[in-house]
Amino acid sequence: MTDTLHTSSFSRNAVHTHALENGFYAAEDLEIEVDITQASKTQMAQLRDGVWDVVSTNFDNVLYWSEDHGSDLLVVSALDSLPRQDLVVRPEIKSYEDFRGTVIAVDAAESGYVTPLRILLANAGLKENDDYTLTEFGATDGRVAAMAEGKAVGAMVSEGRKLHDGMWVMDAIARLYTHYASIVVVRREWAEANESLLLRYLRAHLGATAAHEGTKDLSFAWEGLREMMQMRSDVGFLRGDIDPTRFATERYFEEARPR
Repeated sequence: MTDTLHTSSFSRNAVHTHALENGFYAAEDLEIEVDITQASKTQMAQLRDGVWDVVSTNFDNVLYWSEDHGSDLLVVSALDSLPRQDLVVRPEIKSYEDFRGTVIAVDAAESGYVTPLRILLANAGLKENDDYTLTEFGATDGRVAAMAEGKAVGAMVSEGRKLHDGMWVMDAIARLYTHYASIVVVRREWAEANESLLLRYLRAHLGATAAHEGTKDLSFAWEGLREMMQMRSDVGFLRGDIDPTRFATERYFEEARPR
């Protein structure tokens, strides 16, 4: 019998496409419904409320929703990755000093790529509210539209996106990281009640990842999670210890990963 998993992500990535086209989900008798979210707050609230079974999101969102909203979330896959996000600005912005007195567009003001953005701005000597304002416009399309309409002068934007209206890449957050992780997160209660289903999904997901990347040498990216927690701590938003095991387990990953 085929089971349907309800998932949410910010895009249909290459691994998901590879899994579909090469039968990895079919081999596990899975049908995957994918929601492309327009805002991380909507995505994470719906994960908490059981709308989604499995979510791909920024680990910083997991930290915020776990610590500040009491959501019992569990990262079940973490893979070494790169934070492919650029700081894109309108043409009138020539340097960090030009951000003074302006609005910067973000997805969520409390978590996500806004955390490394705060680091970039702080390193340039800028203070939130005193020097600039963060305003929520949702996912990338909404942030880019806000800049095009003059409602904001800068935003984090997916690397490689075609830019218009004189917008340009002023900086990138990748230089802040030594390690980074792309994650899969579920509700802890759901994982415990649906272990077999979760393992089938992870076998397909990790198998497709290994095939797409041409390696079976997949390991749980604890250092990426730890570094992201450190960054959240550095901006004063982390509520507890820098210990990713508070929010993640490699148990399902190790059982499902390809050998």
